[in-house]
Amino acid sequence: METDEELVNRTLSGETDCYGVLVQRHADYLFGLGMRFTAGNREFAEDVSQQSFLRAYKYLKSFNPKKKFKQWLTGIAVNCYKDLSNKESQYLSLEVIDEPSYTPDFGGNTGFFELIKPLAEDERTIFTLRYVYEYQIDEIAEVVGLKSGTVKSKISRALEKLR
Repeated sequence: METDEELVNRTLSGETDCYGVLVQRHADYLFGLGMRFTAGNREFAEDVSQQSFLRAYKYLKSFNPKKKFKQWLTGIAVNCYKDLSNKESQYLSLEVIDEPSYTPDFGGNTGFFELIKPLAEDERTIFTLRYVYEYQIDEIAEVVGLKSGTVKSKISRALEKLR
């Protein structure tokens, strides 16, 4: 199996179908990340995931092969989430719409989504990266563009809110 970095290089040299392999490899991860960032808003999570892959493709030339592709993609997903959350008003709650609704089964994750709802979006992002995806403080700082000390204090504040 080819590494992500090899697939990136092949994509950049004209084999665009190799990017599809990267998308398939990381689609579930990005969607799960989006679900956690958005506290279970499926449509919003799908948009975050799709925009992340589009933006990653657009900026693939800027990928640094010394870093992990997944971490680079996570940084893009965080930025897409921030950008799209500024436009969140387009995501009406199903309770507001007078139509029949379908609530998908998230395999027991609904408790997690309820747990993180009181957190601010930046706290939710950092909390998810730390405690769900087990990123180290320095990795989170790099992904979200903050200093390590700031990440630590945001984690501390998030934990206080959840107590």
